[in-house]
Amino acid sequence: KIKAPHSVGMGAYGMDSHNCRRYVDKNGFVRNEGNIEDYRGMNKPYPIDFGAIVPKRAECKNLLVPICVSSSHMAFGSIRMEPVFFALGQVAGTAASHAIDAGCPVQDVSYEKLSARLVADGQVISWK
Repeated sequence: KIKAPHSVGMGAYGMDSHNCRRYVDKNGFVRNEGNIEDYRGMNKPYPIDFGAIVPKRAECKNLLVPICVSSSHMAFGSIRMEPVFFALGQVAGTAASHAIDAGCPVQDVSYEKLSARLVADGQVISWK
């Protein structure tokens, strides 16, 4: 089970990383190199944690990164879909507004207030 204690959105696409090279092997067969496709277990959406779009405090106090998220390359293969970017963009805008109103770095935004606002605005943050 994927753990995201501060879920702010959902992803649902299977991992796919297209082949980087196609070649003919010594037996005359066409082969793909670097192809990864994994849709096993993608029967339901998974949560994305707020921490995936917020850098460490020591790195930057007022930056939200909804596209270049903190994830493995495998997870990014799923997260990189436009609907997820739309959702994370909404999270970033809402979190920025909360940080400005509270006069605090984005790392100190109240998750309870943020998640309540996201849900009120129609964001799906959990799958039951």
